[in-house]
Amino acid sequence: MDNAEYHAHPAISKSHLDLIARSPLHYWSTYLDPKRVPTEPTAAMRLGTALHTHVLELDRWDQDIAVSPFGIDRRTKAGKELWAAFEADTKGKTLITADDAEQVMAMGRAVHTHPAAAMLLSLPGKAETSHFYSDSVLGLELKCRPDWLTNDGKIVVDLKTTEDASARGFAKSVSQWRYWVQAGFYVNVLEGATGIRPEQFIFCCVEKKAPYAVSVMAADQEMIEQGWRQALRELDVLATCKKTNSWPGYSDQIETISLPSWLKPGSTQQPPTEIEFY
Repeated sequence: MDNAEYHAHPAISKSHLDLIARSPLHYWSTYLDPKRVPTEPTAAMRLGTALHTHVLELDRWDQDIAVSPFGIDRRTKAGKELWAAFEADTKGKTLITADDAEQVMAMGRAVHTHPAAAMLLSLPGKAETSHFYSDSVLGLELKCRPDWLTNDGKIVVDLKTTEDASARGFAKSVSQWRYWVQAGFYVNVLEGATGIRPEQFIFCCVEKKAPYAVSVMAADQEMIEQGWRQALRELDVLATCKKTNSWPGYSDQIETISLPSWLKPGSTQQPPTEIEFY
């Protein structure tokens, strides 16, 4: 199953749960609304896709990735025509700029020269395998697609791009992007799908700017357990919404709002670098 087929499959993924965590209405609008408009991948998403291909499936680079040629001025008529021809010739591929390609290759070299990352990716395993598990209690089909899974099913490696790959910096990403939920979700879905419970869920983190520093961190047991408990709460909400065909948004009542904790007098907390949505 290729990536497009996997994402089109209606089973529930961790990304689905991110929207449920925001509100059931956001989930319905994205996945179930018959009038929904498909969204285009952002530049950051395209960069991440290119990096995964470069690091994990390099043999698919020419098949899946298209690098835009230098020197096309899309403000001119001739430039627009050249760009339209380029898009037509590369239909179905992920388009990135030449600058992005250089960045991806530098990040890939950093990953492959990091001792722990290189060791993990040299273990016998496969990239981008799709796994499905039907939860009979919730009545939901779940899915996951690990970046790298060893052939014995014991180690999951998840490649992440980040602004800060230090332990302190990446801990903020774990919270903000709900990577803790991903760790718990993947371990348990893989166990249900394969009968083998992974012993380790490992983040391989690479910074998006020079010097492209890399770190490798394994999720501890508490993260995996708490992540799965949170996933179960959201799956229960989703199952209820499906059963009642009710997809609420935010509160219908007038709510009280207070100052964020980092704005309160005497606080030493720093404001988040990006807005959290859960």
